[in-house]
Amino acid sequence: MAEARGRPLWLRFRSRRIVRVLEAEADAALEQGNVAAALGSLETLAARHRWHAPVERLLFRRAARPTDEATAGALLRGIAAGEGFRRHHRAYAAVSLAYRAAASGDQDLARELQAGLERAVAELEADPSTLRCRRRNRENRLKRLISSRAALLHLALLLNDQQALASIGPWAHALLARLDFDRLPADVSLRLMSNFGRCLALQALVAPEVLRLDLERLVAEAARPRHRHSRAPEDHLGFLRGLLADLESGAPLLAILNVDTPELRAGLGAFWQAAAEGRGA
Repeated sequence: MAEARGRPLWLRFRSRRIVRVLEAEADAALEQGNVAAALGSLETLAARHRWHAPVERLLFRRAARPTDEATAGALLRGIAAGEGFRRHHRAYAAVSLAYRAAASGDQDLARELQAGLERAVAELEADPSTLRCRRRNRENRLKRLISSRAALLHLALLLNDQQALASIGPWAHALLARLDFDRLPADVSLRLMSNFGRCLALQALVAPEVLRLDLERLVAEAARPRHRHSRAPEDHLGFLRGLLADLESGAPLLAILNVDTPELRAGLGAFWQAAAEGRGA
């Protein structure tokens, strides 16, 4: 039931009053720092009433989350683990937690999330329809796959997981070779570009010419007229062009960091050094 895409009209009108009550209860509970009560109301809204607006607001608008860091973290943990929430909501809660771990340097949380995100990635890759998913941005399986892999990139940098880092660039290159962007919604195709570029960029030292061609393909796709009406807030085309310019100038590809901390820069530096040494061996 939680995976249903929307509420039937009959349910929407019959449950309007209780939906409003539950929304108010969730908001009040979060204001009081009572995460368990808030999650109970949110999960009832999602599972029983198929009303997902409150949880989407908390997931995709950072300003809507509690300002207290511990409360916000507990909320995301609860959404990620809540069986009543839709699968993509649970997934993006885990992605948000991964970036919180990367930003705070929480290696214990990073290790915990790494295993779960790897399982989620494997599940998406095993589904042949992922590469041609026609769902909207937040529900799209390919977009979720690339978002999850970009989050794993940051966790691997924090954990200095050289094996995981070394696998991401070739993985992204192989995925790009299989993609037909015309089989994806234009808005989705554009919105996944920046994180796709971040994953591809880990090829910079071991296969720079391959990376250049991959980035040029993404730039060409992002520049197509089909994307001109996208409401994506990020300048994905500008990001890719900047990444390509950095590659060609030999500048450090620090733009791949969604979260920029000294620990992550150190992890990226260690990865570049290991890649350079491996190339020279």
